[in-house]
Amino acid sequence: MKKVCINSYGDSSCLEFSELILNTPLASNDIKISVKATSINPIDVMKREGYGKSIFEKQRKELFPWILGTDVAGTILEIGDNVTRFNIGQDVWGSSTNPNRGTYCDVAFFHEDELDVKPTNLSFQEAAALPYAAITTWSALIRWAGLRPHDIENKKVFIQGGSGGIGTYAIQLFKNLGCYVATTCSQKNLDLLENIGADEVINYETTNFQEILSEYNIVYDLLGGDQEKNCIDILSKNNSSHYITLVHPFMSTLDAKGLFLGLPAAIAKRQQLKKKYKPINYHWAVYRPSLSALIELTRITQEGKIKPIINKVYSLEEISAAHDHVETGHASGKIIIDMEK
Repeated sequence: MKKVCINSYGDSSCLEFSELILNTPLASNDIKISVKATSINPIDVMKREGYGKSIFEKQRKELFPWILGTDVAGTILEIGDNVTRFNIGQDVWGSSTNPNRGTYCDVAFFHEDELDVKPTNLSFQEAAALPYAAITTWSALIRWAGLRPHDIENKKVFIQGGSGGIGTYAIQLFKNLGCYVATTCSQKNLDLLENIGADEVINYETTNFQEILSEYNIVYDLLGGDQEKNCIDILSKNNSSHYITLVHPFMSTLDAKGLFLGLPAAIAKRQQLKKKYKPINYHWAVYRPSLSALIELTRITQEGKIKPIINKVYSLEEISAAHDHVETGHASGKIIIDMEK
């Protein structure tokens, strides 16, 4: 078994390649997968550095070694006794944030509800680019903002930071819902985002988006930080407007203060901001598993409505370089790990 794990938190040099065989039992609802491809998500880099340890350490059966990775595209090797949706030999895709089951390896174990049959019009590399980004966005809209597709149709949507893996997926999703989509990126990514459907692409190196945009219905903020207020300022000032961000201090507050003190402190901070920005609806979002989201992703991808955007492909042995690439913050689309490269 080829795998990459960490034995301590740190920079990309702590990622260690190994061929140690792991004897993992197959539970009744689990599926054993020959991993053909996975991806590097920013959350993987953050976990490597110790982000979320206040929660993830409590969930892990063993603290180290820890195999990271969330996305998977591969072929079923074995199924548990209670698995009914799949057969051995099928190609599948999915994602998981189970801290005991990473995907930086050539054999992985997933619960059946974290997988669906891979679209036939995608390669394994392409399939590894989408699940985490898509389910994260689905969670943000459906779970955290309480929106449904019909609530989003034909709205004006601004995506702050549209050139990454989540941004390039979100642009296409909102366009397929009939939305007018504006987004930001650097000069080198202007054509890419226009080509995947963005109606208005703003070069943040030369233009302040808040000076030219107004009366938007939804902001999907993928960058956070000191631009939060500017994002909120372009929204219509009513209770049908939504600000949704993936970059917020919830987990870092828990890490800094511990669960006992951190949880109420984080909730209090969020409530303070909700009150501050009323009547606009203010949301912090995080990934939540969703089989329905994955099934919908399979459908719209099979229909050709979503196109995976891949920046570069690395081998598993090159994973430290792949992490370094993601850490630059300048990757357009997804960084993929090809297990067969």
